[in-house]
Amino acid sequence: MKPLFNTTLNITKLAMRHISTGIDSWIIQDGNYGDFAVGDLKKFALEFAGEKLTPSTPGERSAQLLHTSVYRVRAEVIFVDSKVWVIDFGLRAFWESEPPAFIQAGSWVEGEVFVGIDPFFYMEYLYKIPDMPNLYYDWKVAAISRDDTPWFSAVNEKGGVTLTRDPARAQWTQVQKTLAWEEGEGRSSYVLECDIGDA
Repeated sequence: MKPLFNTTLNITKLAMRHISTGIDSWIIQDGNYGDFAVGDLKKFALEFAGEKLTPSTPGERSAQLLHTSVYRVRAEVIFVDSKVWVIDFGLRAFWESEPPAFIQAGSWVEGEVFVGIDPFFYMEYLYKIPDMPNLYYDWKVAAISRDDTPWFSAVNEKGGVTLTRDPARAQWTQVQKTLAWEEGEGRSSYVLECDIGDA
């Protein structure tokens, strides 16, 4: 059986033609995207989250898939604003977050990042920031996996109950389409494996 995630794939060696990117149901439910299906042609920007990024030295951009849509990257910082910054690890991605003190345009970083589909931040307002790079790519959806990991409830520090996936029982199922309103009581998460295409 084909593995759900090819963690041996270094997308730099494929000229950055492929990405595994996460999307939660709420992003689709917000109306910015319809449900995704295998074979779809879509245009979207990439978002990253990278609290574990550390300074690096200039070199080859790279991205090694660790699991699902989490990569170990070596990237150049190509844009910095007070509340958003953009890195290039062979594909460009933004993070709407105050940059760490060591970040400046032209610096290099390395470490683990989550890569996801832009919820709406870039398409609605970030693209208007002066000198913001064009972050849109045309993609073809090659495969979709749904997170079927069981939930468990936990009490947070304020006494409220939160639902959390049980990492000890991780389970992913290949599907042909996202059903954001119907699956998982509307709380499903997906990973889309996408190739650069012609949307």
